[in-house]
Amino acid sequence: MASRRTILRSLLLALPLALLAGSPVAAGDFRGSQTVTVAEGETVTDDLYVGAGTVQIAGTVEGDATIAGGTVTITGTVDGSLNVAAGTVDVVGDVGGAVRVSGGNVRIAGSVGRDVVVFGGTATIDSNATVSGDVAGGVGTLTVNGAVGGDILAGAGDIMVNGSVDGNLDVSVTNLTLGSTAVVGGDVNYRSSRDAAIDDGAQVGGDVTRSEPPPNVGTSALPDNPIVTFIGLLVGLLLLGWPLLALRPRFVLGTAEAVRLSPLPSFGLGLAGWIGQFLLLILLFICAVLFGILAGPIGGAFFAVFVIVLMLVVIVALVAAVPVAMAVGELVLRDQSPYLGYLAGAALLALVLVLLSLLPVLGGIATLVVWIMGLGAFILYFARTRQVPWTRTGQPPPLPPAPEPVAPAPAA
Repeated sequence: MASRRTILRSLLLALPLALLAGSPVAAGDFRGSQTVTVAEGETVTDDLYVGAGTVQIAGTVEGDATIAGGTVTITGTVDGSLNVAAGTVDVVGDVGGAVRVSGGNVRIAGSVGRDVVVFGGTATIDSNATVSGDVAGGVGTLTVNGAVGGDILAGAGDIMVNGSVDGNLDVSVTNLTLGSTAVVGGDVNYRSSRDAAIDDGAQVGGDVTRSEPPPNVGTSALPDNPIVTFIGLLVGLLLLGWPLLALRPRFVLGTAEAVRLSPLPSFGLGLAGWIGQFLLLILLFICAVLFGILAGPIGGAFFAVFVIVLMLVVIVALVAAVPVAMAVGELVLRDQSPYLGYLAGAALLALVLVLLSLLPVLGGIATLVVWIMGLGAFILYFARTRQVPWTRTGQPPPLPPAPEPVAPAPAA
């Protein structure tokens, strides 16, 4: 339970980064170049979005800062949260919100008002750093020399604590070291095959508990029980399908009809759309990077379009199973309530996916087929509702009747 709690809390702490990076932005300061600098004394009054090789913020950002780059250095102030994906990240200044970083080498040497979430190679909480919230994530090496006001919830190869942690230490680790200056206010719970190295002088306010790591650690965070998986899939399908059926019944029934009556066209159109959406995402990303270097605002516009398209892809992937489940339900329970039919179809689809997931590879292939089939049903439905020829019956439209011959005029 402890390891699952650590994983869950780490993911919950990282979730705002994904939501922020994946949300459409109506206003913001977009900057892109080989080098982007917010000079000392400069103030950005909005959210800042940067794509560059080298980024340095010495001034003030009153909103959030979302940065993708090679080297990122923060010596100024970010009043909101800092979200970074980079090779090297050095946060020496102050961040009022959370710091969420994915990077190779990360150093926190300033003050952070909320949590620090790190995924990468090496992460260091410097001796001058203060973190008001938790420190969470997954890294190769984590060193805590500063002050952490919350818990440390992490998975790492090596963890060394020389500073203070007001809360608990709950980690999965290969080597855990508490230095002579370490102070942990709560419990120390660690999963490792080795005993922790606790130096003389280290202070722990609670209990120190070691447990063996589970044999399948790192293989999957999903429940292994097929019954639990089935219930989760069924509930998810019902939460997606029933509200959509109540709000847009013609859409659900129309796409289900496309799956049921035109499975091959649905799959073919879905496969083409599935490939096309990823090609479009790649093209938009390349344009965002290139135009970000040449002209910042244009690159920011491409980035915003990329984010919107990515959100649509995720939404379609989630909803794609609805018409497939509805089609299965209509085949099983003809002329019944659509809600009852969808319940039967969702249960059968969830059961098939769970059974196939017990076999290698087949589970992933089945999920992909459902995604493609649902996407093709969407395309076919919208084509039919717009009266595109040959989509209503699956056949080309009939030829117009030949004109009747005109009788010759009588001779005078």
